[in-house]
Amino acid sequence: MLQRFLDSMEMNFDKWHDGIGYDLEVLDEMTSADKNKVVEMLLNFNQSNAWRNFEALDYLGTPKALTAINQGLLHPSLEARIAASRFAKNADENRERILIDALKNSEIYGGLSQALDQIETFHPDSVIEELLRGLLTRNSEAVNFAGMLFFIFGKAETPFDWNFRPFFLKFNTDNHLEREKAFIELCNTLGLDSTKYLGIK
Repeated sequence: MLQRFLDSMEMNFDKWHDGIGYDLEVLDEMTSADKNKVVEMLLNFNQSNAWRNFEALDYLGTPKALTAINQGLLHPSLEARIAASRFAKNADENRERILIDALKNSEIYGGLSQALDQIETFHPDSVIEELLRGLLTRNSEAVNFAGMLFFIFGKAETPFDWNFRPFFLKFNTDNHLEREKAFIELCNTLGLDSTKYLGIK
């Protein structure tokens, strides 16, 4: 069973591309000693497999595994912190801080997709405000922020409704006037005050 789990940890393009995690069910068939070995192995991770390791630690659910997840909230890598925040228990304050950091600094293939997945169901006011600020400050990422905001405010059925894609793409521009125009239109649609973010007196 231990070898079967180790085999599932081998990464290839398809697993990476499709977001396939480790074989978690095999963990149920392991001895306690082997589970402890797995926990030790999972404590060593790199950014590309961080969420898979935290998912497996969460599945194991041992005190040491859960402690490792909480320690991940303080990891030097933002991508690792984002992954840990997905599985940490009773850590909403840390999770909120990490998601705001992700919206400011991470990229789609550097943890931002995972952060947005969390924001679908966890979006306190501070996270919503960072999404709005990101529409004016991020580049291509702002397209996804617009989609998420439409979803959060009940204007779209999914976090990126392709029916609104032409409008969302307006935020992928270096033309500040065009971006602000799109921002005002979005705020009007969502019933928000755009002047709060544009600094208009």
